[in-house]
Amino acid sequence: MFPDKARIAPARITGLLEAAKRALRAVPPAFPLDATVAVNPFLGQTGEDLATAMARLERVGGVSLRWRRTQMADAIAAGRILDEDLAAALHAHPSAAKPVSVAALKAAAMNCGGRRDPDATSADAAALPTLADIAAVETGTDWPALIARTFGLWAAGHFDRGQALWLPAPGRSAFAAWRAWAVHDLTPEIAGLQGFCAHVADAPDTPERAILRAADSLEITLDAAETVFHRLVMDLGGWAQHARWQLWQAESDGRSDETLAAMLAIRLLWDEALVTRVPGVRQRWSEVVAQHGAPVLAGPEHVVDAILQDAAERAWQRRLSVTLSGPAPRQARPAVQAAFCIDVRSEVFRRAFEAQDGGIETLGFAGFFGLPLAHRPHGSDSVEARLPVLLSPTLRSTSHAAPERERHARIVARATRAWGRFRQAAVSSFAFVEAAGPFYGAKLLAGALGLGRGARGRTPMPRLEGESPSGARAETAAAILRAMSLTRGHAPIVLLLGHGASTTNNPHESAYHCGACGGHTGEVSARLLASMLNDPGVRAGLPAHGIDLPSDTVFVAGLHDTTTDHVELYEEADTFVAAEALGRLRRWLDGAGARARAERAA
Repeated sequence: MFPDKARIAPARITGLLEAAKRALRAVPPAFPLDATVAVNPFLGQTGEDLATAMARLERVGGVSLRWRRTQMADAIAAGRILDEDLAAALHAHPSAAKPVSVAALKAAAMNCGGRRDPDATSADAAALPTLADIAAVETGTDWPALIARTFGLWAAGHFDRGQALWLPAPGRSAFAAWRAWAVHDLTPEIAGLQGFCAHVADAPDTPERAILRAADSLEITLDAAETVFHRLVMDLGGWAQHARWQLWQAESDGRSDETLAAMLAIRLLWDEALVTRVPGVRQRWSEVVAQHGAPVLAGPEHVVDAILQDAAERAWQRRLSVTLSGPAPRQARPAVQAAFCIDVRSEVFRRAFEAQDGGIETLGFAGFFGLPLAHRPHGSDSVEARLPVLLSPTLRSTSHAAPERERHARIVARATRAWGRFRQAAVSSFAFVEAAGPFYGAKLLAGALGLGRGARGRTPMPRLEGESPSGARAETAAAILRAMSLTRGHAPIVLLLGHGASTTNNPHESAYHCGACGGHTGEVSARLLASMLNDPGVRAGLPAHGIDLPSDTVFVAGLHDTTTDHVELYEEADTFVAAEALGRLRRWLDGAGARARAERAA
C-alpha cells in the first residue's frame, strides 16, 4: 500500500511541489509547427551563471555547453583571442575556483583539462541514470525505449492540432487522457511489467497527488527532488517542451496549465511501477538519489570552460567593434533605402542588393517592423500572433475582404481540405493513387523545376481593426521610425522588406518564415506599416514628434522569398512611385536575387 497525501508531512508536500514547479520551468518551450520560432534552449537556466548551468545540464541531461578546448587553444594560438580578452574574462568571473592568472588559464586551455577525448563535445557529460535505466540493466529490457515509445504514441494523438484524420476523445486533461489510454495498453505487461494497467488504474486522480505518492514510494528526498524531476522531464524530450509552451501560453494569458505536471506524474508512475516489480534496483537507485541530493555546483573544469567562453565572446566583440568603426556614412541623399529583417536568411540578399549601386542604403530591423499584431488572415477566423513570442499583441488587424470574396475563399479552402483528406485517408488513398497518380506527373515535374511558384494569389490589403485617430497613429509611426533610425535623410523610395519562404508539403514551413513575425511571413507587417507611413493624416502629424518626411518619399512594402530570392513588391492604392524609379528598383532587386542565388549555390 503506497502512502497517500494525508500521510505525508505538510513541509514535505510543499517542498516536493515547489521542487516540481522549479524543475518544470527549467525546460525550454518548443513552439508548434504552425508558428515555429527559435527559442533559447537554456531559457530555464537564465538565472544561473554559465558554469553552474553546465553542471546542472550535465547532471540532468548529459548535455555539454562547453566549446571544445582544442578550438579555444587554436584561437589563442592564432591570436584571435588575446591576453587582454582572457584577462578581462578572468577578472569578471567571481568564482574562487578560477585559474589564478592568464598563464594558468591558457595552460588549462592547452592541456584540455586532462580530458582523454578533448574533441568530443560531451565526452565528460553523462546524465545520472533514471530508475528505468537501472531497471534496464537489472532485467535486460530496454525500459527507457519502451517508455518513450508508448508515451510518444499517446502524446501524438493527444496533442494533435488537426493534422490527423482520427482524433482521441476531446475535453480530457492530459493526465486523465493518459490514464484512459494506459489502462488498456498491454505493451508494458507484454514486456514483463506485470500489473502495470492495474497500477495506472489505482493511481491518484490528479498529477499533484500522483507526484507526491510516487516521490514517497521512490524515497526521493527534498534535496534531490528538483534535479530528479528535471531529469525525468528531460527524458520526454520534445513532448515536454511542447507542454512547456502550453504553460507559457497559459501564463501569458493569466491562466495556468497542468499538462507538463501531468507528464512528470506519468513518468514518475512508470518508475513507481518498476521499483515495485523490480526490487533489485533499490540499492542503486538510493545511490543516485544521494547524488541528486548534492548541491548543483560548478567544478573547476566548468569554471575554466565558462571563462574561456567569455573570453571568446569578448574577442569577437572587440573585432566587431573595429569593423563597425569603419568609413563614415555617405552624405548624399540615397536613391533607395531598404529595411530588411535582421535574419541570416535575408543577409545574403541584403549584401547583394546594396553592392549594386552607391545610391542604395540598407538597414536592419526586426521583421515585424514594430507592429505587435494579432492578425485575422483572409478566408479564416483564426488569429495569428505576428510578433516576437516574448511580446503580447496590442494591435488587431485583418485581411478579410468583401463578404462575397470572403465567402468564396472559405468555400475554396474547405474544398481543398476535403480533397486533401480524401487523398490521404486510409482507404481512399490507395484508389486515388491508382486512378489519378499518372495525371500528377506534369504537376510533380513543374514543382521539381520550381515552375509556377510565383502564381500565388495576392491576399487583400491588411488593415488595422478599430478606430484610431491620426494623432495616435502618427505617434506610433514616429516611435517605429525612431527605432529604425529613419528620422532624417529619407530616400525617395523607402522599401520595407519582410521575408518568408516557398515550401511544398513541409510540416516545418513556419520555421522558414520570419521568427519576429511569430513564424509567419513579414508581408502583413510590411504592408501595414507602409500604408500607415504613406497616410497623409499620419504624415501631417509626424513633425510634432520631430520627424519631417520629404514630400516625395514613398514607402513601398515587399516580401523576399528566401527560397527563390525573388522579391514581390506591393503597389497599393496609396503607393505612387514613378515608373522609371520603380523599374530601376525592380532591376536592382532582380540583380540582387541573381547574385544571392549564385552565392548560395556554392
